[in-house]
Amino acid sequence: MSQTEINTAINNAEASLIIEGLSVSKQTKALCEKLLAKEITMSEYIAIIKKNAMVSQNGI
Repeated sequence: MSQTEINTAINNAEASLIIEGLSVSKQTKALCEKLLAKEITMSEYIAIIKKNAMVSQNGI
């Protein structure tokens, strides 16, 4: 996937979420970019997202 395709995919996904009244953090967009560029695996991505969710939930 080219950088242009990655940017387009992320922007389209973000636009869809905004329409639904949600938002995407810069950190999440950066993680998605790394995933789509195959810099991290899906397992690594999920582990990071889960860790961040736990931190946010616990206020840490």
